[in-house]
Amino acid sequence: LTEGKYRQIRRMCELVGLEVVDLYRIRIGPLVVHLVNHPDHVSHVLQTHARDFDKQTRSTAAISAICAESLLTANDRPWEVRRRLIQPAFHRQRLAPLVGAMTECIAAQLATWRPGEPFDVASQMMRLTFVVVGKTILGADVSADSAALEPDVAFLLERVFARWGRIADLPGWVPSPANRRFNRALADVDGVVARIIAEHRRGPRDRPDVLTMLMDARDADSGAAFSDAELRNEVITMLLAGHETTASALSWTLALLVRHPEAAGRVRAEVDAVLGGRVPALDDLPQLTYTTQVIQESMRLFPPIWAIERRAIRGTVVGGFAIPAGSSVIISPYVLHRHPEFWPDAERFMPERFDGVKAPAAYLPFGGGARFCVGSEFAMMEARLVIAMVMQAWRLTPVPGHVVAPAPSLTLRLRHGLRMTAKARAAATAR
Repeated sequence: LTEGKYRQIRRMCELVGLEVVDLYRIRIGPLVVHLVNHPDHVSHVLQTHARDFDKQTRSTAAISAICAESLLTANDRPWEVRRRLIQPAFHRQRLAPLVGAMTECIAAQLATWRPGEPFDVASQMMRLTFVVVGKTILGADVSADSAALEPDVAFLLERVFARWGRIADLPGWVPSPANRRFNRALADVDGVVARIIAEHRRGPRDRPDVLTMLMDARDADSGAAFSDAELRNEVITMLLAGHETTASALSWTLALLVRHPEAAGRVRAEVDAVLGGRVPALDDLPQLTYTTQVIQESMRLFPPIWAIERRAIRGTVVGGFAIPAGSSVIISPYVLHRHPEFWPDAERFMPERFDGVKAPAAYLPFGGGARFCVGSEFAMMEARLVIAMVMQAWRLTPVPGHVVAPAPSLTLRLRHGLRMTAKARAAATAR
């Protein structure tokens, strides 16, 4: 719903004496699904009563076809063990040394752009973030794999989303054309993951990347380390989820900046003032305040993870409504981020919403509660570096007639990509 339609529906309901609520129940055949769209209800599900819900959901079952049991899909004790082992790798002090590697990857990717030649910026962001995750988190050079795996990753995510959306689907072992293609794509990704793990096993153990830390990690209670199978599940999760969501956020941010030249001008001015033409460093990031607000506002309008699902383990009550055990609860950040009671002029791109204020309760681009995205700091650091370096070096112009529209999959992609032409800023300024 747009803000205008939402307000119109509320007025119509009030006129005839109907109460408008932010929790809806939908029955789809045997499924009972609840859509939750109020910060209090979201907090109930993800935080205050989180133990009444788990991730044993249809969406998790679909995602497990790619990453099996991992930090993204595990529940209860298996999830707690993984979170405890992985979270220290994403602490701020461990991320600081990764800035140099990130900027090297960004500079190398931007150097491949050719002035005046149309290209897909969304595809470029996918390849860039794939290489960044490979180098910084996994300590591997995957630059030669990024282009080849791009269509494989896209198909895997589209297929998983399609399985989630169907009440009934063919089991994965049925040799249908879609299943055969899915298995081929997953085998391609698995081949890269296996190579990364094998190279790490043979390499030095003093590297600063996350994979090395995971290989050395031991559970505090049992003393157990990650097995190769468990490492595979976590690596494929980080490789896919870690690059896909950030690439989506970057693509939408650049699309919005091109659509709003005044905001783009403010970002350029800030980047020029803070960096003075040099490569950004860690200490520069807190000074890129407006750039950060632009990214935050972009993720409000087009959150990469646009739907979050939980299953009610036991019967509970949310906002005065009974939620039966076994039913599904879906939270959509895309819809919540447009709630007119919490976001005035919700459809408008207004980065200054975030000027000097903490993120409101109705804002959850990284989820919430105990399962808040473990890589949020990493993603925001990378996003600020990429936007700063793109705006520092290039001016982007949309290809005439190109349509920018969302395509909901597991993430919120651009349906037709993001076709642009680029001009080097020095050349653009000279003219």
